[in-house]
Amino acid sequence: MQTKTNQLMDAISMSKIDLSQRLENLHEIIRGRYEFIDRIAIALYDAKTDLLKTFVSSTPDGSPLKAYEAHMSEVPSLQTLIHLRKSRIVQDIDDTFHAHSDHTEWLKKQHYLSSYTIPVFQGSHFVAFLFFDSKTPNAFQQETLHFLDVFADLAAHLYLVELAAVKSLLNTVNLATDFARIRDLETGNHLDRMAMYSRLIAKGIAEKYQLTDEFVEYLHLFAPLHDIGKVGIPDKILLKPGKLDADEWNTMKKHVQLGVLMIDQMIEDLGLNQNTAATIMRNVVSGHHERGDGSGYPLGLTLAQIPIESRIIAIADVYDALSTSRPYKKAWSEEDVIAELHKEVAAGRLDADCVTALLNATEERLQIQTQFADPI
Repeated sequence: MQTKTNQLMDAISMSKIDLSQRLENLHEIIRGRYEFIDRIAIALYDAKTDLLKTFVSSTPDGSPLKAYEAHMSEVPSLQTLIHLRKSRIVQDIDDTFHAHSDHTEWLKKQHYLSSYTIPVFQGSHFVAFLFFDSKTPNAFQQETLHFLDVFADLAAHLYLVELAAVKSLLNTVNLATDFARIRDLETGNHLDRMAMYSRLIAKGIAEKYQLTDEFVEYLHLFAPLHDIGKVGIPDKILLKPGKLDADEWNTMKKHVQLGVLMIDQMIEDLGLNQNTAATIMRNVVSGHHERGDGSGYPLGLTLAQIPIESRIIAIADVYDALSTSRPYKKAWSEEDVIAELHKEVAAGRLDADCVTALLNATEERLQIQTQFADPI
C-alpha cells in the first residue's frame, strides 16, 4: 500500500496532468486527515498590472471563484502580508471581513467561515497567494497549521515548478529574439500588448467556451512566443523594409514550422509532456497564422479545426499590427481597425466571438494601447 509520502510525490510529479488536477490530488490527501479543509486555491500576481488573479483551485463542495481579479493596491490587508512575508489566520470570516468586495461576498455566499492565507515568494519576489478555506469556524488551530504548512510548501512547489518552466521558455525566447534582432520589428511592448489583448479576449469568451482561469493565464504567459520561429529566418528577409517577393514570402512563412520544432524540443527538455500548458504553448505558435476560410498557413485549417487559443492569438496579433505604427506602415485609426476586423469576420477568416470579446472591452483595450504604447 502506498504511503502518504509516495502519494504526495505522485501528486506533484505527474507532469501529464493539469496543475489544477494536481492541486485537487493534493487536496484529497489533505482531506483524508482534515476533512474540514473545503477549498485550496492559488491566486497569481502580475506585477506589470498590479493584478491579483484567480488561477487554479480545488473546490469540491461548492462553486469555484472564477475570472476574478483585483488590484493589490486596493487590498491593503494582503499588501501587509507581502510586506511582512507573513501568513494570516481568520477564524471568523463574518466577523472579520466587513468590506463589501466581490471576493468577500463570494466567501460568505459559499458559507466559508475561516481561512488561512499564505503569500508565495520566488526569491524576493512575491508571485502568488495560497488560500485554505473552511466552512467550519475556528478551523485553523496550531496542530492543523503545522500540518498545512508542509502542504503549503508542496502546493507552492507545484506552482513554482510550472512558473519556472514558463520563465525558462520566455527567457530563451528573449535571448533568441534579441540575437536575431526581431525586436527591430516587434518591440517588447508589442509582446506585452499581444499578451494582454489575448487575455482580454479569453476572459470575454471564457464562459461560452468553458475556459478555465488556468487556461487564460497560460495563454497570457505564452502569447509572446507566437513568432519564436523567426529566429531562424535570415535577416535579409526578416528586416527587409519593402514587400517580400514570392520566394522570400515562402521562406518567411517557414517561421511557424521552425517555431513548432523549437517548442517541441523545449517541451521535451523541460519534461512538460502533453499537459495544458504545453498544449497551449504549442498551439500559440503553430496556429496563429491559420485563418477560418482555409487561406492561412501552414496547414490551411478551417475555423472549426483551429484551436481556440490560436484563434485568440491571431486576432490579438492582427489588432496590434493594424493599430500601431511599424517601419513599413502608419497606425490605422481605431475606426478603420474595427471595420477591418468586422470585414475579416464576415469573410470567415477570424473568429466572430473572439473579435466581439475584444471590441466589447473598449475601455480595457484602449488602456492597454495607452499604457504599453511604443516609445516615440
